[in-house]
Amino acid sequence: MKQAAPSDRSWALWPAHAWRKRGVHVAFAAGLGLALVFLLSAAVAAARPAGPNSPASGVVIVQSGDHDLVARPITFTAPVSGLRALELSGLKVITASFGWGTAVCSIEGVGCPAQNCFCDSNTSWNNNYWDGNAWQIYQVGAEQSVVNDGAVEGWRWGGWGAAMWPARPVTAALQALDWLRPLQSPADGGYGGESGSAEALLSIGANGYPADAWRRQPGAPSLAGYWLGRAQSYSSAGAAEAAKLAVGALATDICWPRNAVRPSAYYSETAGAYGFGAGRQAWAILGTAALSETVPAQATQVLKDLAEPNGGWKWQPSPAVMFPHADTNTTALALQALIAAGEPRTSTVVTQGLAYLKSAQNADGGFPWDPLDPSKSASDAHSTSYVLQALLAAGQDPASVDWSRGQNNPISYLLSLQLPDGSFERFKGWGADQLATWQAVVALLGRTFPLRVAQPRWCSASYLPIVSR
Repeated sequence: MKQAAPSDRSWALWPAHAWRKRGVHVAFAAGLGLALVFLLSAAVAAARPAGPNSPASGVVIVQSGDHDLVARPITFTAPVSGLRALELSGLKVITASFGWGTAVCSIEGVGCPAQNCFCDSNTSWNNNYWDGNAWQIYQVGAEQSVVNDGAVEGWRWGGWGAAMWPARPVTAALQALDWLRPLQSPADGGYGGESGSAEALLSIGANGYPADAWRRQPGAPSLAGYWLGRAQSYSSAGAAEAAKLAVGALATDICWPRNAVRPSAYYSETAGAYGFGAGRQAWAILGTAALSETVPAQATQVLKDLAEPNGGWKWQPSPAVMFPHADTNTTALALQALIAAGEPRTSTVVTQGLAYLKSAQNADGGFPWDPLDPSKSASDAHSTSYVLQALLAAGQDPASVDWSRGQNNPISYLLSLQLPDGSFERFKGWGADQLATWQAVVALLGRTFPLRVAQPRWCSASYLPIVSR
């Protein structure tokens, strides 16, 4: 029996196979020079010496937590100092001057105030540079470091030598966002409908871009404007849609429309569920957590109870012909939701979920939708992206021996799907795919759901009418 295609409102929430079928202590932060260079090329190279006043480009990567970073491409006249490169990123930087130089106290609100730049004796902004293969710590301050064309520099908030996410996946994500930006509608600021525009929120939010500034060209409608007029419609479609909107809106700093439905509005205390099946339950938990609301213990237990005997989850229990087995996508969402709700990474349900994912990994390092179904067992971008996020949420190193198949791992497989123009294929040889590209961006930036946890910023009462539910 041929399955009907999902409506625009819900297709991005459906399982992929449904569509297939049809340096220095903070004190020296002064000089810990940040990021530069980036050519948005397939390979990340070390900085190239440049003559005076040479046009140059680069990338600045700022990582404030294990899975929290933003990256900004910059252009400049080479050479410049690392401190100047950081300033050119457009990120909010607070510095303080001392006899020995200028210290970087905080970036994007993370760090210390200027009047007490070294407020944390154990944590500081450390400056690194990418040598083409690994991060290296600067041995000079950011005012003294020299940044040339092609350089990628990074700032890391943490203890001395705190690990940074590799630069190669980050620059690949920036290249993908460059490909996606001109696809935005100049008429309404969206991406072909609510579902595609929800994916856009998640992806730009993963890199800390505000939705009100994401527009095809100056004066064109923004992605925020698109959603302020459609939030009620999309969030009224179900718990998963409301949750996806919540995760994306919080990450992109969109004010929460007063007529939009929160995922918690769908929660049934009697059933302990937000909707039908593990997929909707997982998304609803992620959205509830993003909005800084307490996830009911019963809701977490219901999701745990929906795990299959092999440790994985499937989107919903029926129809059995469409959802016969656990799948990697729903399992990845469930693991992120449970961890976001406070489930220990070492708990039985998490370790069994990881064991299921490991059993599903292919020799190419990627992940399929359903390893038990020959028609859905090939690695694809959607599944690999979601699993990569789950591994990071669970504290796993996706490039470690545990998650490698020979020389292949989830990151290398996902990168192998990127085309020269920056887009990603769903399967090798299929050509550019917008949804695959959106989802790859989030994973390659090393981000996990929810992207940001905060109290919603309410829209003005005069902007949209108050509608109760």
